[in-house]
Amino acid sequence: MMIFISSFIILMIAPASLFIMGDKAKFEKSTYKKETANSYWKVRWDKGLNGEYLTVNELDKMKQHFKVLINIYLPNRRGGTSEIDVVLLHRTGIYVLESKNYSGWIFGREEDKKWCQSLPNGKKTFFYNPIKQNETHIRALQQALPDVDQSLFRSIIVFSERCELKKIQLQSLDIKVLKRNKLRNYLKMNKGKQLSVKEMETIYQQLKSYTNVPSQLRIRHIEEIRQRYKVK
Repeated sequence: MMIFISSFIILMIAPASLFIMGDKAKFEKSTYKKETANSYWKVRWDKGLNGEYLTVNELDKMKQHFKVLINIYLPNRRGGTSEIDVVLLHRTGIYVLESKNYSGWIFGREEDKKWCQSLPNGKKTFFYNPIKQNETHIRALQQALPDVDQSLFRSIIVFSERCELKKIQLQSLDIKVLKRNKLRNYLKMNKGKQLSVKEMETIYQQLKSYTNVPSQLRIRHIEEIRQRYKVK
């Protein structure tokens, strides 16, 4: 009986172990790992970081040349910092990606202060409009890159495939709200070459020093957010 139970446990554990090994090997080769140096388990256990990783993983599937920067901490006009999830340098422009790894139904308009997440159990959660959040990020980015044409900057709000985008209303042409699995198609549809490989590399080097910042700066940024929005 004990032999049977042991064999059953091994049969149950082995596929999971193989999946983890393969998933971890894929993670170690990813652009996300290269740019952040975060560990596999830290990313997999953190919902926000995991969403960023999955977004960058989608970009890794593109055939076009691109550069990406992750978790950029830039000075803002308030004297604090703005944290940008992902900046994509692509031949068609500079895309500022705000990652929202949410499930449920998502409702929101460009002009609203808050958007709503509605879960199957009826629970509703309101969160700060990610478009307005990204507007702050883009202003900080433009301030750090004063010589770059402002028309190159575009805002993308990237939601998880696990959610359903309901009644998302936009007016601006340089803003896109989509699910992660639609990201590559959106970029492919954009026409016209605006950034050369050399220009991408120059901008990348200008911004790289604002990534992988000391933990003290991250802690201070979190405290700024808590104070601003009265988060406990």
